Amino acid sequence: MFRFLMREKVQLRGDHNVANVLAAFAIGHAAGFKLDDMLEAVEEFRGVPHRLELVRELRGVRWYNDSIATAPERAAAGVHAFSEPIVLMLGGRDKNLPWNDLAKLIHERVDHVVLFGEAGEMIEKAVKGIGTGRSVDVRRAQTLKEAVTLAAEVASAGDVVLLSPGGTSYDEFKDFVERGEAFRKWVLELS
Repeated sequence: MFRFLMREKVQLRGDHNVANVLAAFAIGHAAGFKLDDMLEAVEEFRGVPHRLELVRELRGVRWYNDSIATAPERAAAGVHAFSEPIVLMLGGRDKNLPWNDLAKLIHERVDHVVLFGEAGEMIEKAVKGIGTGRSVDVRRAQTLKEAVTLAAEVASAGDVVLLSPGGTSYDEFKDFVERGEAFRKWVLELS
């Protein structure tokens, strides 16, 4: 009897995560692991903290923590993981990386951007500098906590609020883990 891994059985968002699962299957197969055991593990695995982690759903809005995304291309991978309307939280400290590709993607896929931290102004210039004709609501906050509040104000039922900062945490936190834990705490405090 043949068993297959169905895409809908993978509980992780994003094609990059599906590619990781397939790579793990190839390695597991080469190492001699049983297919049934690997299928069961994939179907039960819900991910790890700070990597497209679902924090909660509140009033029909799903809040995701992707604090590990400390470069624009990693934030872009987070955006690509969703088909729902997105409120994207970007910011932190910039690492002198290009924001233009992410800014173009924002104009294609994101409805609201909430910027925070030191890189906020630079990201805002990149987003507003793209002339696509599609309007994107851009808001600025000084801190991540303030950004959570702004995101809650603009999010509607059916939206995804995605913390996928694209910048490091060093302007406000010691690392992405501390930033992700703070985000989770403030999201869980929303009422």
